[in-house]
Amino acid sequence: MTEGRRVSVDGVAQRRRNVLGLCTKELCSAMFVSGRAAPDVLDHDLTVLCTTFAGGVLDPAEISFDVDHRRGAVVGTLPDGSSRRAVASGDKGAALVEGRRHDLPGRPLWAGDLSPREWPHGDGFRPDPRHAPLHDGVRAHLATTGARGVAVVHRGILVAQDFAPGFGPDVPTRGWSTAKTLTALIVGWLAGREVLDPRAARAPVSAWRGEHDSRADIRLLDLLGLQSGLSTGRREDGSDEMLTDADDYFAPYFRPVSVAAMVSGVGSAWPAGKTFSYKSIDHLAVSLALRETVGADVHAVLSATVLPALGLRHSVLETDAEGVPLLCGAWYTTPGDLARIGALLLGRGELGGRRVLPEAWIDTMLTESDASCAGRTEGPSALRHPYGASVWLNRDGHVPAAPREMSYALGSLGQAVFVLPEHDLVIARTGLEPTPDHGSLITAVLTALPLCEVSR
Repeated sequence: MTEGRRVSVDGVAQRRRNVLGLCTKELCSAMFVSGRAAPDVLDHDLTVLCTTFAGGVLDPAEISFDVDHRRGAVVGTLPDGSSRRAVASGDKGAALVEGRRHDLPGRPLWAGDLSPREWPHGDGFRPDPRHAPLHDGVRAHLATTGARGVAVVHRGILVAQDFAPGFGPDVPTRGWSTAKTLTALIVGWLAGREVLDPRAARAPVSAWRGEHDSRADIRLLDLLGLQSGLSTGRREDGSDEMLTDADDYFAPYFRPVSVAAMVSGVGSAWPAGKTFSYKSIDHLAVSLALRETVGADVHAVLSATVLPALGLRHSVLETDAEGVPLLCGAWYTTPGDLARIGALLLGRGELGGRRVLPEAWIDTMLTESDASCAGRTEGPSALRHPYGASVWLNRDGHVPAAPREMSYALGSLGQAVFVLPEHDLVIARTGLEPTPDHGSLITAVLTALPLCEVSR
């Protein structure tokens, strides 16, 4: 066997083991956070994950799953004996754990009740017959795509909301990298209370404070703008390196990780503020900085204070084994909560008539980062677009169906929040599809809105 062939075989074996971890964790979260039935997850979610992220090197049918409903645990095993275990821990969602540890207090999460108060302060929504063209457009999108839920907010009012069968306003699903935008809102809320300063010369990460540490000059704002210069990157989508052991970008999703160890051990490839590079480590570093700022029980603080302040009623932050939120993308959320994120951006920090975030912080989020503005980029070409502080900007017309003033949050497999200021409009979407057609949803909504105005 040649050396090249040996590497290829090793890579396939790694990907199979790591896809096993990804699928085991996903099944655990879907069952015990979202409250979904296992057969539906097996038939749909896991097949898409395997195909999209690992080129089909593993068929989910090869995995034998052992589900412990009482403890909220799932063990996945391959025919070669490889196994992975995930445990749900209440409001911390689910996490992969080492081996077959039984010392973790597994506990399913039972979703909170729906509030009858009108959105955004509750979950109340009554379809208005005058918005029939909009409702029809949303239903058509749900029927013809992999969308699972859509929420549309116009002039501060939830004017359309609908779901695919099996989903609803209190069924959170994985939000993937829309969590990056959430992270910036969390930082902004804490900054508004002078808990931290995102513009300070140094991010509050103690592991980077050595006298000659090249990471010492990284600011929180550099991390939020994906211009930290930290040396991990993201592989090109569809490459043979995705989900191998060398894939640091997806590592938090397929193996037990320690955010502290990852952030402490990463080096610098470029000076801070000089190169835009889309990766997970920047927002994981923010996660660690938040723990060092607000205390060891950072998850409890964020879940009990910041998320409710942001209006997020049905969202769950998942953590590593040490309780540090995986703010790169491990969270579960709903279209209604995603729409609240968009409404905060559109309302320049106000939500439902209440001031939640400093207006100046929203300005910061919507200002293109230095490296992005200068065009100094690294990583997959598909991710080289104008970027603010954890918000995509449509200044380059990347989403042709939308105005260039639009800002947006995106997550893998079809999660999205679109903010269109000139239309006083927010469109939020959850889904499960490798190549979502966001443009068709935006077009459908923009086409329907004038018809709704006429019907008034």
